[in-house]
Amino acid sequence: MDSNDIPSTLRRIADLGRAKSYAELGRLLAAQDEGALYGLVEADVGGDGVATQHMFGAAGALIAGGSVAAGQRALGTVAAACVARICEDSVAGDESEASGWAAAVCDRLLESLPQQSPRAVIDVSFRVLAELKTSGSVPAVLLQHGVLPMLLDTLGAIGQIALVGAAGSQHSSAGGQAAASGSVLRSGSSLKAYWVDAACAYRWDPRASAALCVLLREIVLDARQTRVVARRMLRQLASADHAELPAMVHQLLLLARRGHRREIVAGVFAVFGALEKKTNTRACSPQSSCRELGDVEGTVLLHISYSVKQDFALGSALVAYGREQSGLARGVSAFAFACLLSLARIHRFEKDVAELLRAAVLRGIGDRVALDTTCWARPCVPRMAFDAHRLLGAAAARAAYGWDQATQALVALCFGLLDSAHAAAKRPSGALRSCSHEALAEAQELGVATLHSAFRAHPFVRGEIVDQIVARVVFQEESHERCTDLLRRVAAADCEAFRPLQAKLVAAFDAVAAIPPDAAERLVAAAAPVIVADAQLRASLLLVLRKILFTHSVEGRRTALGALFVLARCYAAELGRSRAAGLRADAAMSVLLEVLGLVRRCLVQQQPEVRALAYSRLALLLDDPDVVASQPVLRALCGVVQPEFAKYYDASRAHDSPIALAQCVSPASSRVVMPVAALLRCAAKLAHGMMALAASAESNSADASSGGGGLSSGPVLQQSAHAIWTDICARFSAAQLEDFELDPAGNYALDDPAGLRNHNTALLVAGCLDAALEYALMHCVSSGSCGCEPSDPNTAMKLFAKFARVGDVLCSLCVDERKRRVIALPSELSAMSLGRAAHLLQLVLPDRRRGLRSDHRPEDARDPGGSHSWYVGAVQKAAPWSANQTFVRHLLEVALARVLRRPPFAANAASQSQMPAPDADLVLRVASAVYGGVLAYFADGADATDSDAQQLPAYLRLRGTARGRSVLQLSAELLLACANALQTGGALGRMAPAVLAPDPSSVASANDDEEGEEEIEATARLLSALRTAATSLLAQRPVAVRESVHIVTLMTLLAARLTRQAVGMPPADKSSLRTRTAVHRSVNSAVGWALRVCFGDMPEDAGLLKALFALLTTCQPLLQPMDTLFSPTAASAAAGALGNMSRGRMPDCDEFAPVGQIVGTVRSASRILLDDALSDAENGEDDDGGDPNLDVYTLRTIPPLIAAITAWFKQELHRIEWVCHQLGRCAAIEKTRQQQQEEDEEDGGPDQSTANATTTITAEIFERRICLRIQAVAQMLDQLLSIRFGPRISGDPVIRALNDLHRCFLLLTKTKLACPDLPVTAEYVDTLALLCQSLNTRAYAMFLDKYTGAAESLGSSTSSSAAGDAKGMPLGAGKSDGAEGKDKKNKKSLTARAGAAKSKVLRDSALVSSLVFQIEQTEKHVILLSSRFKVPLAHYLKRSTARDFRIEAAAIPSPVGVGVSYHYGVQPGESAPQDYGAQPHEEEEEEDEERAVLAKNSDEETEILVEMDDSDGIAGIGDDDTGIRSDHSVDPVDYSQQTKRPRLHHR
Repeated sequence: MDSNDIPSTLRRIADLGRAKSYAELGRLLAAQDEGALYGLVEADVGGDGVATQHMFGAAGALIAGGSVAAGQRALGTVAAACVARICEDSVAGDESEASGWAAAVCDRLLESLPQQSPRAVIDVSFRVLAELKTSGSVPAVLLQHGVLPMLLDTLGAIGQIALVGAAGSQHSSAGGQAAASGSVLRSGSSLKAYWVDAACAYRWDPRASAALCVLLREIVLDARQTRVVARRMLRQLASADHAELPAMVHQLLLLARRGHRREIVAGVFAVFGALEKKTNTRACSPQSSCRELGDVEGTVLLHISYSVKQDFALGSALVAYGREQSGLARGVSAFAFACLLSLARIHRFEKDVAELLRAAVLRGIGDRVALDTTCWARPCVPRMAFDAHRLLGAAAARAAYGWDQATQALVALCFGLLDSAHAAAKRPSGALRSCSHEALAEAQELGVATLHSAFRAHPFVRGEIVDQIVARVVFQEESHERCTDLLRRVAAADCEAFRPLQAKLVAAFDAVAAIPPDAAERLVAAAAPVIVADAQLRASLLLVLRKILFTHSVEGRRTALGALFVLARCYAAELGRSRAAGLRADAAMSVLLEVLGLVRRCLVQQQPEVRALAYSRLALLLDDPDVVASQPVLRALCGVVQPEFAKYYDASRAHDSPIALAQCVSPASSRVVMPVAALLRCAAKLAHGMMALAASAESNSADASSGGGGLSSGPVLQQSAHAIWTDICARFSAAQLEDFELDPAGNYALDDPAGLRNHNTALLVAGCLDAALEYALMHCVSSGSCGCEPSDPNTAMKLFAKFARVGDVLCSLCVDERKRRVIALPSELSAMSLGRAAHLLQLVLPDRRRGLRSDHRPEDARDPGGSHSWYVGAVQKAAPWSANQTFVRHLLEVALARVLRRPPFAANAASQSQMPAPDADLVLRVASAVYGGVLAYFADGADATDSDAQQLPAYLRLRGTARGRSVLQLSAELLLACANALQTGGALGRMAPAVLAPDPSSVASANDDEEGEEEIEATARLLSALRTAATSLLAQRPVAVRESVHIVTLMTLLAARLTRQAVGMPPADKSSLRTRTAVHRSVNSAVGWALRVCFGDMPEDAGLLKALFALLTTCQPLLQPMDTLFSPTAASAAAGALGNMSRGRMPDCDEFAPVGQIVGTVRSASRILLDDALSDAENGEDDDGGDPNLDVYTLRTIPPLIAAITAWFKQELHRIEWVCHQLGRCAAIEKTRQQQQEEDEEDGGPDQSTANATTTITAEIFERRICLRIQAVAQMLDQLLSIRFGPRISGDPVIRALNDLHRCFLLLTKTKLACPDLPVTAEYVDTLALLCQSLNTRAYAMFLDKYTGAAESLGSSTSSSAAGDAKGMPLGAGKSDGAEGKDKKNKKSLTARAGAAKSKVLRDSALVSSLVFQIEQTEKHVILLSSRFKVPLAHYLKRSTARDFRIEAAAIPSPVGVGVSYHYGVQPGESAPQDYGAQPHEEEEEEDEERAVLAKNSDEETEILVEMDDSDGIAGIGDDDTGIRSDHSVDPVDYSQQTKRPRLHHR
């Protein structure tokens, strides 16, 4: 057709189409050739496509009319022309110009696909494939109208077709069958597979990635094609634009419904993990890129959540992926973690995913903590990829990017972490069972920090967080502390965020009456910032507390009262801050006055228990400097205390007692109705505060002009406060017990009414004396801040003498219903606060290092800037107190009780409450005073054998045999208690600088979390000073044993901290070299000193030995040389270990040497004590370790020391088990990595052979070092097994340690079985030989001695009765009545002893059977390992003893009876045969059979067949009978009818 005829032909086609003359139009098209049809289509492109649509209709009419060939030819040509034109427009970018024509054509293409010829379908399909190859994309219009998916499905439905000519050559690469010359038979499915494979192999335009994914996903694919498409889509996902990622992931999730879900899930997570890593590692990563990626991830999270709800199998694949990743400890991206969190919001997977994530977080934290405490494995263990802190922090920070579902699940996960400690203590399972206390504490802290971050960043989770806090505070007692800590953090961070949540807090306050008082106080203290900032919330809280304060429940009243005083302290602090800033604080003042008004009503109307609590809290409130510095508050407190004080103070001097104690005890019930001692203490502190405030007002004229009256301005106290208290102190110091109607030798029993009245009266007297004593002490040394004359120091000592006498009477005569003493020490009656005790200890224990230097200005509660003259005067006034050892001991005991949070003794147990945690600054002051005033005298290395020559203070000189603990012992115990309290509060790092510094207040504000090198060096110096002090104490006569034990325990605590800090230092940091050197030298010196003490002339004390051994094991990680311990890289550490092992030297020999010396000494001493001679070789071994003093190691000290050694064995083996798990994980990760490399070989990549070789070498060194450590423990355990244990020294701890050793070696064997790349090394074989040949042999010998000795003991216990029975005479025959009664008594005692022996044998049987089971399991897996690697290992498994046995209780002889024999079938008087194993010739036959089987297997390369028993493990090897035979006491067994070894019963 000429080009000039094309327009006319198009018009004719349009006219015929409008006239519906498709028959004529069909004839017109049939007359046209292919070129003409192409020209007509090209000419119609610029129009609306009506002519092209009519051509499709005409071709269809031809086919319908019977002209199939002509119609298909026309139809195929038109379709090919249309597709070609569409492809050309897409390449040229002109799709928009012909969009109307293309849309109309695509609709007709879809309609005509069933009528197309196979060749036309093939041509059109491959035309699109050619376009994909050329441009990397396909026309979008074909995808939008669904043409391509339908076209490819039609292609796949084609049957066999012969491709001839160009087509045959073009598609011959797709495979097919040759039909004729130049033609190939092809099927539509193969062509479709070729099309899909080719499309996946071509490069894709990133902008068209989503469209191509939609195309391939909509095609019907088989399993292989689905996998190919999924991999191609995943590869394209890594290079696609961020905007294309959600759509592509959605298509992948839809594709996952056809299979390969886990691969698709892993691929998606790997892509996003790479994107996160790329974003995080950029040098200058803009915030916009992170935000963009976060928004994309949030959209993908929604897609995944929706897809999981539609396809639960996809959710199962996500759970399986999470288990695999957490099990292998591989890298888990924040996106994958968030996906698992969002999956937890789906009900079907909520429980499984929540438990999985909690276990993964706990396992990750536990692994990190274990790695920090396992120094020797750090160079070999790969970096922990599961970083729980990073994952939870990222999930909390990205919640604003659309991670809403993940954030809600994150809140639930964090609260699950808060509950983990209680769950571990109640019923540990799974990850909780292997989680240490440190890991649980860190997990809880991580949960609190994450919830705090989520609360600050995202308003939509604040309500849920507060709901969870309230629910746990009210209903879960175990979560109080952590939840209130979280509430304190979030309340202090942003008070405005709580305004919408007031109703939730009010609901929590409504439930205050239902929770314990301490929990209620913590709740109010945590919400204090919000309460202070919000007046409405404060009013609601006060209303609730007012209601509870006057309910019927006494416990509820106490709770409300405690919460009121917490609120008062909060507003007192607010008042102090406002005063420091120069602002008015009217609101705080009004609230304080309102609270004090409620307290005043409470004191009038409440029970004695409630009033006692009120007075104790008032005393704590008066210790607050902000309270005593405010005159209006003190005046209000005077209004509270003065009326009550006036009721009981007798100013007329008509009685010897200044207080009317008779009114305080009920005459009817003999119970205390008024806690006057607590009232007196409050009045004393209030008087002291008012006098100090009045003195400061007189010295400052500006303040004096605005000042009001003091305590003396009240209506009752008309004279000065000082005169009143001088009178009280003088009258109490002169009073006797008889003045209070008390008899020192009277009845004080609690079960008698008269004794109860005397007891309660004596308690009130002691409390009043304690209050007067505290006032006298305060006023005597605080005259610099008070405007009155100081008190006489001797008055305080007189009051203390009276107090001590009352205390002694109560301690000796006060007993309960069971005649047990109720009060142990007089110091339990004192209610002195820790701050007051610390202030007094700084005066009565003068610091040896500081003395009275002019530059020293100690802290004073009333005058922080006290002058030197004041300090000199205070110390001189306190000199009589220092000379009184009893008083110094009393102060130390009171301070010890407050540090340990022990409340003072109360008449009513219900009025006692748990003391709050001591303030860290006060604890530091106490520790500094005790160390400088007591231990510093012994820390200088001086010889303290002669106290007078050293001019020790009076309180350190021994005066006869004083009852109770000495000052030195109390000081050591108090210093240790301070260290424990600081460690609990996370402030142990502040102790050494505060103790060693001239002024402890200079370092009191240091933060333990920011501890630097100076603090670490100070801790090392303190450790050395304590070592010197312990040396001096051990050189004293008499030896200060208990003091030394406390000091060594403190050294252990400090050494543990130094060890953790030194190991955590960066090895490559040159600035920390001096610190590491100092720590290493100090710790090694402590270890050397401990060894010298253990082997020297030390006292025989088990506690001291255990403390020294604990010090040795704590310092164990730092006993290696510094070049090995602080190696800069893991490679150098591994190389050093390899070099040591090649030279035949164990890398950890220095680390195990001290423990080995202790074990060897215990072995030698035990065998000497048990009359077991040492061999020449053993004597030689002992000579190598020196000549230790064995006098210390006796039957009293060896058993507890063996228990401590075996406990250390268990701990060390537990660490080795964890390391074996890490070795198994490394092997699994390496195996997975190799599989992935094999799958990606077709894509090329760098050669990984070098990296794999390096990994294998490192893993081999790792495994060899594990074997060497197991071998070291086994050698020490072998020495303990050489002891002949018996009744005097029990061998049960050693058997348990051997059980743990077998379990550890079994885990290593299983790991080697799971990792084929790890060979059977020489170290493994040596460990196996030591374990199976030496330790097992000694264990079986121990069993024989153990049960033979038990039988002999039973026989000896029944020998007398058996002799009588043998004569046929009953017991007691022919004897007198008295002798007969004695025989009956002996018979009863003998029966009891025999029953106890029988019970012990039954308990031991469980222990032994557990060990036998572990031995069987170890041997089983060793034989499997021998079969796997074709290495002969079975000949090490010598079974010379029958391990299948059962102890029958019926076989134990009865103590009474006639004709008792120990063995069945053995007559009395005959020796019972004892054969607990095979005969010697049977052993040789078994070994020969095993060697023959192994030789046969090694020659023929066959596997060793292991014949198993159902419960006992290995029964034999091969087809030979290797069972244990016995020729006596066993029924004959027909082995031809048995397939398993029979169980033997030794009777």
